Amino acid sequence: MKHLLGLLIIIISFTSCEGRKTKSQALSESIQKFNKTVNFETNTFIPETYLEQEIDTLMSNGYRVKIKTYADMSNAVQFSKIKDTINQQTHYRNFKFDILVEKEGQLIYKESFDKHKANQLFGYRDDYVPDSPLYDFDKLGVLQSIQVDDEPSLKNTVLIDVIYAIPESNRSAIHTLFVNDNGTINMVHVTQK
Repeated sequence: MKHLLGLLIIIISFTSCEGRKTKSQALSESIQKFNKTVNFETNTFIPETYLEQEIDTLMSNGYRVKIKTYADMSNAVQFSKIKDTINQQTHYRNFKFDILVEKEGQLIYKESFDKHKANQLFGYRDDYVPDSPLYDFDKLGVLQSIQVDDEPSLKNTVLIDVIYAIPESNRSAIHTLFVNDNGTINMVHVTQK
């Protein structure tokens, strides 16, 4: 009887070890298989909704400057990164801006700018070499700020500072627009980082 009991224990132990996976092994393999076949994607828009801002400045030299900026809801710069099998896409909306300059009640300059027109104004092109400071500003640059520079020493000129930046980087370019009393505009590239 002892031999029969020993033989039964040996048979049970051999049949219970037939190469089955443990629960944790099966779960781990299932998760790996799932991660390989399923891709998740998140989309974030900055700004999330339509945004508009209008500034009306009356300067001491007799100029009145109106600047209107508004989100271009159909034009954005997209950055993607994958984190834990999630494709995180961030869309930074480009901005359009309108500039209106009056001198003592007379309109001397009025222009609207979108991404394409701003690229032309600021000299952003797609043929810069990768080590150029303005490389990729034509595609990735987004309006960061625009403001009137109230320089009291200039009697016949309006200065407007414009900053473009590439999101998720420390790269930016600062430009100054000069609008003189006959409505001629000149752009000076001040600096870039």
